Amino acid sequence: MNEQQNPQSAQPVQDVHRLRKIKRRRRMIRRALLFVLLSGFILVLYVNRDLWIPKLEKIGQTQQFVQQSDGALSGNRFPLSIYGGAAYQTGTMDGRLLILSDTHLYLYKADGSLEDARQHAYGSAMLQTAGDYALVYESGSARFRLETKNKTVYEKNSSDSIVFGRVSGDGMVALVTTSETSACKLVVYNEDGKAIYQRNCVNQLAEVAFDTENGGCYAVSIRTKDGVLQSVVNSYDFNSEQPRWTAAPLDMLCISVYNTRDGGVFVLGDAGCAFLDVGGAVRSTYHYPDSLVSGAFYRDTAAVLLRNDEKRTNTVALLRQDGTEPLLMDFASTVKDVAISGDRVTVQTRTALETRNYSGERIAATDISDRFDSFMPMDSYVFLMGYDVIDRISLP
Repeated sequence: MNEQQNPQSAQPVQDVHRLRKIKRRRRMIRRALLFVLLSGFILVLYVNRDLWIPKLEKIGQTQQFVQQSDGALSGNRFPLSIYGGAAYQTGTMDGRLLILSDTHLYLYKADGSLEDARQHAYGSAMLQTAGDYALVYESGSARFRLETKNKTVYEKNSSDSIVFGRVSGDGMVALVTTSETSACKLVVYNEDGKAIYQRNCVNQLAEVAFDTENGGCYAVSIRTKDGVLQSVVNSYDFNSEQPRWTAAPLDMLCISVYNTRDGGVFVLGDAGCAFLDVGGAVRSTYHYPDSLVSGAFYRDTAAVLLRNDEKRTNTVALLRQDGTEPLLMDFASTVKDVAISGDRVTVQTRTALETRNYSGERIAATDISDRFDSFMPMDSYVFLMGYDVIDRISLP
């Protein structure tokens, strides 16, 4: 007699199979949700890669920072010590000393107190200052920002990689960028960050300066003729596609270009310098007898520091817009830097900071340490810059 299977005895087996299916389904759902979350996280990282990749590259590196001296009781917090071993850049803006490190833009008052520290994530940050504004941009990338003492006015991305940038005292920004259709591109932004002018350039630009009215700019292009580098100054109007004028080529590589007081141009080059009038005609030129170390310009006067290592001579040539003969000032010791402020010429030697008038007569001298490589005037002060320290002294 065959035994009949009890239906109730099969029930536990069916329950076990059902539970296993439920567990498998839950595991699949969890894996699917995890995959979706992981995919979303990766997508967010990719979209914001320009923000976190530069920071990731800095992991393991010593971050640079600035430390004040303990001189609060005397009201003087100088010298400022630079830590981290990274190169820093300086500038002045609206009575503030600006220090750009690899991670921050620091704003210091004249007494050395820290007013603000603004972080940036630019891999190769560069600083330019003029008047009440500062431009910080990432060389070789597209990011740039305009700063005042109170805030970051705006931050934008250009359509192409930035070669270099300049800022005016009224907050206008000129960027020279790469271009797929020409040697480079010039783009100008107003103080609100709106692009108001664009030009594709046949030759590479070496320098740009705004005119006195900020209605245009001077752009210096570089070309080669018979193996010689030449600089050509072009005057552009932001309301016209045609240049105002194009000057005759100068046999020099332009380093800087400046506005003169009457609307002309001064071009500082590697082998010489030149004054141009308001129409681009050459007023005067000066070819250096020795190697150029540095140069400075103010209103209608230029000072160029020349050195001859074989003869061990250091000369500062003072050049005037009116075309008079250059005034040559010879120094027995090594001259490191030169600047012009008002009607005075300030010269930094290894152990002193000398102030002279336009006739070459020494007005005053202040002893300084040999640890400083350059200096920067601001109002009634001079900031001395060394490898890892910035100090301040009062002008005589």
